[in-house]
Amino acid sequence: MHSARPIRLSIKQGLWLLAAGMAAALALIWILDQHYQRRITEDTALQSMTVDLSRQLQNLRQQMDDFASSRQMQHADSFRQGFKRLEQQHQQLIQGLEQAGFPVADMEAAGQHFQQVKADFEAVVTKQVEIGLDRQMGHAGDLNAAAARVSQVVAPHPELAVSLLSLRQHEKDFLLYRDERFINQFMVALSTLRGKMFMSDLDNRVLAATQQSLRAYTDSFNTMAQLQREIGLNSGTGLTGKLNAAANQAEQRFTALAQQLNQHLQGRLNDARVQSTLSVITIMCLMLTSLGLVIRQLNRHFSHAQGQAQRLREGDLETPIEQIPGNEIGDLLLTLEGMRLGLVEKNEAMAKEHRTQTRLSELSSVLQGVKNTDALCEQVLRYLCNTFKAHIGTLYTYRDGELQCRASYGIADLEHRVHPIMAGEGIAGQCVVDRRQMTLRNLPADYLMISTGSLRTRPGTLLVTPLLWNEKVYGVVEIAASGPLPDEAAGFLQQASETIAIAVNTALVNADLAHTLRESQRQAERLRASEAALHSRQDSQQSMNEEQASHRRQPHYDLDH
Repeated sequence: MHSARPIRLSIKQGLWLLAAGMAAALALIWILDQHYQRRITEDTALQSMTVDLSRQLQNLRQQMDDFASSRQMQHADSFRQGFKRLEQQHQQLIQGLEQAGFPVADMEAAGQHFQQVKADFEAVVTKQVEIGLDRQMGHAGDLNAAAARVSQVVAPHPELAVSLLSLRQHEKDFLLYRDERFINQFMVALSTLRGKMFMSDLDNRVLAATQQSLRAYTDSFNTMAQLQREIGLNSGTGLTGKLNAAANQAEQRFTALAQQLNQHLQGRLNDARVQSTLSVITIMCLMLTSLGLVIRQLNRHFSHAQGQAQRLREGDLETPIEQIPGNEIGDLLLTLEGMRLGLVEKNEAMAKEHRTQTRLSELSSVLQGVKNTDALCEQVLRYLCNTFKAHIGTLYTYRDGELQCRASYGIADLEHRVHPIMAGEGIAGQCVVDRRQMTLRNLPADYLMISTGSLRTRPGTLLVTPLLWNEKVYGVVEIAASGPLPDEAAGFLQQASETIAIAVNTALVNADLAHTLRESQRQAERLRASEAALHSRQDSQQSMNEEQASHRRQPHYDLDH
């Protein structure tokens, strides 16, 4: 059986896991808090709705009492407006209960009780309007009109007028207090007034008209009394009693529902608190567990990184640093590995630079004291081939658009040394034109063959370097080997090309100066010889002139005489 591989968490993964856990925990806590707050808000809103609805019921009850006592239509209008608000609040409460998941059947049934209250109140208002809201409307107006007619007749008779005033007082007391005893008193006063009228001295025609008006007045009062009995002489009778009973039943029903709702809401709040507390405890346990795992993983990885760093600090550059895949500490170890490789490369670069400087110093030693161009080229080429293990090599000098082979190494066939190479001709000529170093492989079959006596082979690598100084080409160096040349060869030749170019140019200039000096010396010798011959001719001519002059000065004798 294969053993289970341990799960490695990187720092980033661990932190992300921890952050994710914390985010999830915070999100869950936030969700729970929002749920809890939503429950509180919903439940508080529901409680507030029930309170507002209860207050509105009390307000409607007050409007009902105000209308019953004042019989003013403004209280009826206020009741109707309040009842519209009650219906809206009741509908909002039902919607809130539905959203909160509460049953709404009982609350809807309570709405029917509210409607019954409204219907009973409208019935009371209708009866009251029929009676008359003031003394000029309805039966109250008829009653006042009949009483006025009676008053006109009995006004001249003080005794009858007093009886009528007593009768009207009982009428007003009944309308004001709505008590049955005032009806009885009204009837007694009416009998008294009628008896006095019979005993009075009124004309028969006037008496008949007065009795007719009194009967109309009495009928109106009886009608009003009957209507008032229908409305209710007290809060427990008639339409008023029915209205109060409906209002009491609606209030009791709603109060019971409100109490049940508050108990249920309190239970929901308690459950939410318990669930929230348990959830927070569970979340904290998960967070602590995740944090412990991350810390444990980090401790193990940091210990490993510390050991690797300690080994690097002790100077161990040969042993690679062990990596931890997929880990930020692994990235740190990768950086340390890069540092180790950088130190190794730096050491190698320093060693390479040291070798390069040493070789440049050795090359300078080779160039010192050498005045002959061919000897100089031979020594330079030999040094380069020996240093970089090249099997063959050539060194050309460049003048007047031509490359002239001045030295070769390891080449048996030197036929190419006889003929100069023009710029752009062949590899060496192309190097002059391009003025850049060239590394070639897969050379032509007949180009600089390597010969070991019994074996001829083609070079595997050819390095061609122009000798540049002040952007001017002074020559070309070619070295080749059957295999690859060292990597340092190209860089060294680029650095040494200027030094070799200066040395070659100096040798060529010295050779030109020596040639010029020799020509000058030969010309001077010829000039001296010419001057000596001229002086000799001049001396001979002078002697001849002197001899001729001496002959002219001697006397001539005539022998005939």
